[in-house]
Amino acid sequence: MPHQTSSPASAIRFAPVVHLQTGETVTLIAETEKRFEERAVFGRAAIAAECNDAASHSPAAWLAAHIELVANDAHQRTTQRPIMIAAPLAALMHPDIAVACDSAIRRTHLCAQEICIEITDAALALPSSDTQSAVEALRRCGFRVSLDATRSWQTPLSTGLRLLLDSLRIDAQRLEFEPELENRVEAAVSCGMAVIAENAAWRDGDYLASLGIDYGLRPRADC
Repeated sequence: MPHQTSSPASAIRFAPVVHLQTGETVTLIAETEKRFEERAVFGRAAIAAECNDAASHSPAAWLAAHIELVANDAHQRTTQRPIMIAAPLAALMHPDIAVACDSAIRRTHLCAQEICIEITDAALALPSSDTQSAVEALRRCGFRVSLDATRSWQTPLSTGLRLLLDSLRIDAQRLEFEPELENRVEAAVSCGMAVIAENAAWRDGDYLASLGIDYGLRPRADC
């Protein structure tokens, strides 16, 4: 069974997404201990450095730097592609997000098609023009884009936006109790999106496949 790999130096873990029928790894999710929204600082020196950093780094610049770090790490440690990288919600509202990310990936050995930028369902609650413009700009640069609906999945998603997204990540444990989530999965599958289930068990592969869900993140080996 595939295992996640990690690097103490970079604090980046690459968690494999596997096909629930074959066990084959199909993509990796780059996980870090802290996200853009979770930066914590302690002490006067750290606070001063954080203030200087905040003055010169927008959310888009942070995401670009993170993409560059992950891409360089992935080049050294794995040949599996694409690599999924979570984007801060604030970055989607920044007009330079695509330009910054494109410049960052060009400084690495990877190409844009090898990176999948994951946005959250909450991002879809932004004005539709902001979200769709950001996604369209990233796609024009060659990046893949996916949707994380593990925490919420109520925001309306137009057919046009679904066609721009590569995959949808959901919590399999909520499927039984949340009809709206199953509807979203059905709509995603009908538009050609791959669906990735968290908290799924290997034994549920056939059932999930019947819903169009072929992939899992850390599937459980329940008896």
